[in-house]
Amino acid sequence: MAQEMESNQGATSLSEEARQLVAANQRGVLGTLLPKDGYPYASMVEYAPLPNGDVILFLSQLAEHQKYLTADSRVSLLIAPDIMAENALAQPRVSLVGRAELAEDRQAMAEIYLQYHPGARQYINFGDFQFYRLRVEKVRYIAGFGRMGWIPDGRYHKD
Repeated sequence: MAQEMESNQGATSLSEEARQLVAANQRGVLGTLLPKDGYPYASMVEYAPLPNGDVILFLSQLAEHQKYLTADSRVSLLIAPDIMAENALAQPRVSLVGRAELAEDRQAMAEIYLQYHPGARQYINFGDFQFYRLRVEKVRYIAGFGRMGWIPDGRYHKD
């Protein structure tokens, strides 16, 4: 039977592994909702991880996903670094579910974002790009076959 809830056993908890996976990567698949009919729409994005487990998105107003999250802030972000591997389904991956909020402190967000994406410096001040903070509300972490679970409320975020 697959592990469906995080336990206190083991050196590293599912929540810690999920935070490590998010922190070690910078690209994922963003799921937003189409405004007219609510169908899901997925697109690849780059992100910058925050110490507590939330992430920063830097999105252009020309992008479809930015338009959709403006209409409905509920999003998910799939981070699956081994998605192209032959045995991808046996590899760790995480889905972050929450709301994307327009970030108010553009300068602070830019400093963090540029640490992970230095190439963004060439367009960091373009007016059609905005920073969003994905405030993670739910987390589903798959460590591999047989070890997975929804991370209970409050366990994912660091203090």
